[in-house]
Amino acid sequence: MVNSRMDDRTQSDVREMEEIDLLELFRAILKHIKLIVVLCILFGVGGFFGTKLLIAPTYTASTSIYLTPQISDSGSLDYNSQMANSKLVTNAVNLLTQNNIMSEVAKDVGLESADSVKKLVSVSNESNTEIITISVTTTDPKLSKDIANDTVSTFIRTMQKNLNVRNIEVVDKAKLSYIPSGPNVKKNTLLATMVGFVLGFGYATLRFLFDNRLRTKEEAEKYLGIPVFCEIPEL
Repeated sequence: MVNSRMDDRTQSDVREMEEIDLLELFRAILKHIKLIVVLCILFGVGGFFGTKLLIAPTYTASTSIYLTPQISDSGSLDYNSQMANSKLVTNAVNLLTQNNIMSEVAKDVGLESADSVKKLVSVSNESNTEIITISVTTTDPKLSKDIANDTVSTFIRTMQKNLNVRNIEVVDKAKLSYIPSGPNVKKNTLLATMVGFVLGFGYATLRFLFDNRLRTKEEAEKYLGIPVFCEIPEL
């Protein structure tokens, strides 16, 4: 019974110490709130101007192709043709960035190699459709447009010549746009601001954790386990 009471008291003391420590940590962070705010502002401003001045804007051009199904004699869509197109879509997504296609595009647009084109191109398929979108992102809006359109035309020509596939249609050609698609200034500014906050918060927390000073009578009695009989006032 006595041990149970002692255990309860010990657990109560631990909870009290944890609550006090959290409160003290909160107070320590508040003491450094100006530093945290300044770091957030400095890093945020740095992220904004760094993105604006140091990172070149990028431009994205997109084009889409569609695998058209055959029409049956009754005027309805041919089911077998639809199933074949669904299977062909997966292959087409992979074939679009194969070396033979990318090499031809590199020659046409004046780039060095297939790899130099491939890293600029992304291919996606809208779910449950036979529509494939080809997007190209570079620092030159005209180059983005030329690569996107040339990739599609080269792909269609190759499919017709090698596999006799003639049901690929261009839905929407890539257009020239001078509106940058990146970098994301808002996102980079927010991330930089968060870095400043984490650094400020971390500094305040570490200062608190490594500060072993006993500032008050209560702290001395709690940590030393002996009563304090006198205090020396600060001069």
